[in-house]
Amino acid sequence: MYKLIYFLFIICSSVSFSQDIYDSEIENTDFQPPGQPMVEEDEECKLSPDSDLIKLLNLKLRKFNPLAKELEDQPPLSDEEVKQKSVRFYANQLKEADPVYINIDKFVTLGGATLSSLINRSSKVFLKHPEKCEFFSLYGDQIIGYYEIPYNRILRLYASAVNKENNIAQEFIRSQVVPAPMNLDSAISLLYDDYGYQQNIIESLLPNEVRSLFFGENSQVSIADVAESKLLAFSVLGGKVSHDLGNEIFIIVPYSKKGLLGSNETIIITSSARIYEVPLLNVPLALNVLRSLGFNAKVIIMDHVYIDELSYCKVGEGGLWYHFKGNSKKVGCDFLSNTVRSVKSDLLKKSESYSLFKESVERVREIVNK
Repeated sequence: MYKLIYFLFIICSSVSFSQDIYDSEIENTDFQPPGQPMVEEDEECKLSPDSDLIKLLNLKLRKFNPLAKELEDQPPLSDEEVKQKSVRFYANQLKEADPVYINIDKFVTLGGATLSSLINRSSKVFLKHPEKCEFFSLYGDQIIGYYEIPYNRILRLYASAVNKENNIAQEFIRSQVVPAPMNLDSAISLLYDDYGYQQNIIESLLPNEVRSLFFGENSQVSIADVAESKLLAFSVLGGKVSHDLGNEIFIIVPYSKKGLLGSNETIIITSSARIYEVPLLNVPLALNVLRSLGFNAKVIIMDHVYIDELSYCKVGEGGLWYHFKGNSKKVGCDFLSNTVRSVKSDLLKKSESYSLFKESVERVREIVNK
């Protein structure tokens, strides 16, 4: 009987000891016992409610005076010293205040008195990266650090900053933000939309010397060149293009515009084997920008395009396009549709333009027919 009791005591002690070890191990690992919720990592990225921001903005602060009596016997302060003392002056008053975490999308929409009030409380303000669990710190009227952000997001942030006259956000984007790399097809897609952003917004992203180089003495970006200018701004901001889809671009243009029918898109074929029809393309500007980004961009000028085995378009007297089918000849040619059809049907080689652009045409045929 005693042996049985002793044996049961040993078993119970062993089970209890094992449970203690198990409990200890759970406390020292990143896992939770079944049924207990995991601590969400994105809690670290949680943004403050608007009420917290308003509470911070409503805090009464003494105003910094660089001419205060306690500074009378000191040498005159430089602008930088005034700025640093101002930041410390307000930070000392906010030691007990709670920090506020806001999205940078919200920050760029602030302006006027609200922005000024926020800057005085910068020691308690943190701005969240638009894509990552990462926060920017404010130091007075400056955002600290350099960051990578997708280019389309940069454009939206900058447009909001310009419209709200938020100069702090504008300067941050121009000098401390680098666009995330884009591939060949993403770069071409930027050339599509001339009306997505006001020209003054894209214009202000470009330094004066760049505008003068690409747009002449008046340095103004025309509405029709906004799309090309977006790609130029990407390059100026330090954007890089990955070559995972290759780096070859072929732009096919008509020898003459007389007698062209249909729409006025320009044909672009890339080494990713995609055929684009880009509207209102400024070809010289697009070529310069694409080449500055490291693309091997070439132009193929066509004055003769086969539509099928029995019909073709050709430039005739006075640079006028004609459409031929058998013995029939008509004025005009739908260059865009017919050339795309010629590319897809592998008829470019029959063109009289082939000999002048043989290398480029052969490469286009190889890309499209692979």
